[in-house]
Amino acid sequence: MSRKKNRSSGKIDALPEELKNTVEQMLLSGQSYREIVEYLSQHNVSVSQMSVCRYASKYLASVEMLKMSQENMKMMMEEMDKYPNLDSTEAILRVASQNVFNAITSVNPEEWENIAPDKLLKQANGLIRAAGYKRRIDLQNKTDTEAALEATQSLLTDILAKKHPELYEQVMTVLKQEKEKQSAGD
Repeated sequence: MSRKKNRSSGKIDALPEELKNTVEQMLLSGQSYREIVEYLSQHNVSVSQMSVCRYASKYLASVEMLKMSQENMKMMMEEMDKYPNLDSTEAILRVASQNVFNAITSVNPEEWENIAPDKLLKQANGLIRAAGYKRRIDLQNKTDTEAALEATQSLLTDILAKKHPELYEQVMTVLKQEKEKQSAGD
């Protein structure tokens, strides 16, 4: 079963692409709806100011959403530039946390009375769970990596001990010395 996507079907949406782009540029530059109606009438298109208003509200909302998305992406990339070892999930979590903190600090004390405590706690809990999940996955990955490293080291030492005993002794001596240095440094 195919799913039909809802699309706008107003007069401005049906305009040729070049004319529609001009209307959008006029909206972005702040021209009045009346000026847009006059421009379209010069191109033999009859629309009401209300039609332009409806199109403008949808179009400008999508432009604003795109700007917010670009700003969030920029913030995420800045976080990743500051911390090269940071993965994208952690960067997204940091940006989201920062946005939540900004929203919390910008709320007036009177507005706190209108926020349902259960909704606020639910959203805070979701953020905490996301951070906890990220830490758990990092720990699991670290544990898996350590297990793989230990298995590789074990295999390597077994091979060295059987095929190159003198090299095995040298490697073990160097490792023992390094462990002693680290213990003495702590």
